[in-house]
Amino acid sequence: MAILEVQNLTKNFGGLTALNDVSFKVGEGQIHGLIGPNGAGKSTMFKNIAGFYTPTRGDILFEGKSIKGQTPSRISMSGIVRTFQETTLFHEMTVFENVLVGTHNRSRTNIFSAIIGLDRLIQQQARTSAMKVLEFMGLGDRKHQLASELPLGSQRALAIAIALVSEPKLMLMDEPFAGMNPEETRGMMQLTRKVRESGVTIVLVEHDMKAVMGLCDQLTVLNFGTLLAGGSPEQVRNNPDVINAYLGGSHHV
Repeated sequence: MAILEVQNLTKNFGGLTALNDVSFKVGEGQIHGLIGPNGAGKSTMFKNIAGFYTPTRGDILFEGKSIKGQTPSRISMSGIVRTFQETTLFHEMTVFENVLVGTHNRSRTNIFSAIIGLDRLIQQQARTSAMKVLEFMGLGDRKHQLASELPLGSQRALAIAIALVSEPKLMLMDEPFAGMNPEETRGMMQLTRKVRESGVTIVLVEHDMKAVMGLCDQLTVLNFGTLLAGGSPEQVRNNPDVINAYLGGSHHV
């Protein structure tokens, strides 16, 4: 069953067409890679799904319902969260405090809850959830460290923890392996699989083809804003159009 379905999506910026009639489905429980050369439209696609852009034409269905034109906050509350290419952390806050911030979607309070004393219960639940996610991501022993003191791999893990504590159904991961050495990449691949095994569907944009091919169940390939190919990593690896788009036909992806 598809948890996310992009239907004939087109996005224009004035006279420029960034995405042109793109369709693909993401199966529930999958790790789905969205790949393509620079300028292919991958980031634009993410921004449309997350609500930062509104499609010019076409539709986006999440769990069978259209989310086209909804605000990013509403889309986030429905169960779609995004991690960004540049690690967006509160660097002068502790690891625990960063994850606590991520509970805000589920921990909103009001005057009524404050009057009858529910705020303290909600805050305690948020702290418990934050600690549980930190332990899950292997960051429990770093909870008192400043985010700025973490190595790159742990900062990326923290960014995922912040997204995960909001209990998403679908996570959009923007270049999670960018700038990592091989050891950090292996660690992040293991964490990504662990997140999927916890019940979260993942769509990732990534240029590290070794990581993509070893991690993803299905791939969608964009090129100059159009759908170039889709299928399993093996099918995409051997697709002549994909080979030409990436490497001018001289090597396999």
